[in-house]
Amino acid sequence: VASGFFSDVRKVGYLRKPKSMHKRFFVLRAASEVGPARLEYYENEKKWRHKSGAPKRSIPLESCFNINKRADSKNKHLVALYTKDEHFAIAADNELEQESWYQALLQLHNRDSYGDMAPGPNLIGIYRLCLTNKTISFVKLNSDAAAVVLQLLNIRRCGHSENFFFIEVGRSAVTGPGEFWMQVDDSVVAQNMHETILEAMRAMSEEFRPRSKSQSSSNCSNPISVPLRSRHHVNNPPPSQVGLTRRSRTESITATSPAGSATSPVSLSSSSTSGHGSTSDC
Repeated sequence: VASGFFSDVRKVGYLRKPKSMHKRFFVLRAASEVGPARLEYYENEKKWRHKSGAPKRSIPLESCFNINKRADSKNKHLVALYTKDEHFAIAADNELEQESWYQALLQLHNRDSYGDMAPGPNLIGIYRLCLTNKTISFVKLNSDAAAVVLQLLNIRRCGHSENFFFIEVGRSAVTGPGEFWMQVDDSVVAQNMHETILEAMRAMSEEFRPRSKSQSSSNCSNPISVPLRSRHHVNNPPPSQVGLTRRSRTESITATSPAGSATSPVSLSSSSTSGHGSTSDC
């Protein structure tokens, strides 16, 4: 591609917006002095080539915690980008085009995401998420030892967005600062996990809470599928950067529901990105 305005362009083409089915001209840009790696779209190719104004939309890939292929009743060849605020999808005409855009996005996303990261745990496979009155553990099937144990006191906040649930941990956590994202079957499961863990954290923060209401350390969930990509950033953004009002740590921490309420297969990853969903400070 020509130099200058087009030097950071890695892929272009017409794709459809899933809901309206309108075609728009999409541009995938690599990170450069002009800006981060991002996906943009314009009304048409002419407006892009003639630099007729800003793009209709620009999504920095560093804000995405997941990119995957999917399908729905109207579109068989979707590529979805998930941020804390939303999921943004593009519809390709065929499987080959879908795969081409998916791989191009994934390549830039991985390069952008892993560039300055500290090493983290490598959790891939089927895990059990175990919640006690003090910790959350990820235990691999057919194993007696937990791969990662997170103290509830080290969790800054938790939340959910669509079929994703996440927890953010601070520097005192064994993994270092960052976020764990878990993809579950549906939004109901994600909300259930959010509420269960938040309750446990609040219970822990109430020093004089009756013991009968405390979560038993023996409670553990059913198996959950956890293909984990651990991606802990060295510099995790403070809550102020994600639009949250930080409450005192003693005001929240979680659970009356047993950890067994979080029982669905989840795809777990961790990162440090900003955004929304339903979120609770811890």
